[in-house]
Amino acid sequence: MIKKLGLAVLALAALNGCATMDKSQCLTADWRTIGFEDGASGKPETAIASYRQDCADHGVSPDLNAYRLGHRQGSENFCTRRNGFNVGSRGASYQGSCAPELEQEFMLGYRDGQQLFEFRQAVKNARSALDRQHRQISNVEQQIAVHTELLVADGLVRDERIRLLNEIEALKAEHFDLINLLPELERQLQYAEQQLQQGEQRFIPYR
Repeated sequence: MIKKLGLAVLALAALNGCATMDKSQCLTADWRTIGFEDGASGKPETAIASYRQDCADHGVSPDLNAYRLGHRQGSENFCTRRNGFNVGSRGASYQGSCAPELEQEFMLGYRDGQQLFEFRQAVKNARSALDRQHRQISNVEQQIAVHTELLVADGLVRDERIRLLNEIEALKAEHFDLINLLPELERQLQYAEQQLQQGEQRFIPYR
């Protein structure tokens, strides 16, 4: 029995890595095990439709009752509040695989996990915005330095000198505006980090 189950799990692993089931897989499939693995991984019960379509080409019909029984057992492992939190905190989607009597508890954890994921994303986005601002400032400073070197070069005619001076003034104005935005971006990052820290403290019970 253990050997048979192991072979079924291996067959399922092969199936998950392939787009379709071949004839051999359809003929030897342990539908209860397949249902269990689908339920435990959060796949909806309707996943059997793809197996039914594949196996129909080989004259094989999946054992729906065995699949449903296995799926229910697998779902009991998946549809817990703690696992809902884990799924939500990864930013993964919920495919509606839990039975109504299990879904409520799962969703409580899932929504908490989503909130933590959003806090992390807010920190990531705020950090990226601040880094991007510093890169823009550095780029403008480099442009000012290049224009300044050109301005003192020999052989410049009056019109070229005026053009460079105007461009330098425009770059300095842009630089001023970019610098002025830094405090607000830093404040946003600090706020996002505080929210994340508070969220992590609040969700300690899930650890």
